[in-house]
Amino acid sequence: MKAHDFIEAWSSLLRISEQDVSALVLRAPYQYKHYQIPKHTGGMRDIYHPTPNLKAIQRWLVQKLLHKLPVHDAVYSYRVGTGIRDHAASHLHSNFLMRLDFSNFFPTINDAWLREFLLAQIDSGNLDVEPEAIPLLIRIICRFSKHDKTMALSIGAPSSPMLSNAILFSVDEQARQRSSALDCIYTRYADDLYISSRKPDCLRAANTELRKIVAEVAPRLRINEAKTTNVSKKTTRVVTGLVLTPDRKVSVGREMKRKIKTQVYLSANSRLSQEEFDHLCGLVAYVRDVEPTFFEALTAKFGEVVIQRLLRHSAE
Repeated sequence: MKAHDFIEAWSSLLRISEQDVSALVLRAPYQYKHYQIPKHTGGMRDIYHPTPNLKAIQRWLVQKLLHKLPVHDAVYSYRVGTGIRDHAASHLHSNFLMRLDFSNFFPTINDAWLREFLLAQIDSGNLDVEPEAIPLLIRIICRFSKHDKTMALSIGAPSSPMLSNAILFSVDEQARQRSSALDCIYTRYADDLYISSRKPDCLRAANTELRKIVAEVAPRLRINEAKTTNVSKKTTRVVTGLVLTPDRKVSVGREMKRKIKTQVYLSANSRLSQEEFDHLCGLVAYVRDVEPTFFEALTAKFGEVVIQRLLRHSAE
């Protein structure tokens, strides 16, 4: 596709003139609304949400173009047909687990890196795009930061997850190969990297190799040492929020179960606020997917009418 092909397609998508689309493209890196949400580890996370028209174009890019980019099967984030339970289950039979985290993941993937990546994808035949259209695409997928005067991916843009997965394909491929050679399992979920093994010495070697790969293949990325964890089967092993139990099952954990039971009881007795009720509905749908046996226990304890009411509300 040429640059004008994109302009024409987006004009049809948004039902506005091509001149208005061209003006939107020029403004695109600045068309984000900022808000914050609490982090589960404390503090606040900055979210930059694109305006409706820009968001529509980014979704169009995902559906028409970006879904063709290769994503490694060691990656479990933002992929249809897989999720956090599948991710956690891949480490069930390991006794030792290490988690590493990238600092400022999306904002580190800047326009220069994306331009280099997209041009390489054109050369390899994964993208049917003329090179002269790349600057236009960069403006659509990147946000301009007033703070550091850079253009990069944004948390909140629908195109960012798929691009971040694809741009790290080489990291994931090499990490999987070297980890496997050391009898370790490597997976990634967004900016969280996991390595597990039955032997602690293998894990240490795989960790060293992974850091070398990141330094060589994606040198812009930095590992957040404060979030690096290393645990064994003797302690609680958590993978993307799910607990790997000593009997090698995936669980939401005892604390979460106690919380849900209490809130279901309060809900059945009309003692939850609307906000608490909405949150509980999401939790019940979540445990149905990640720990079906606990969901069945909830149904047996509180009755199908109560639990199905929560599920129906979560789907609305």
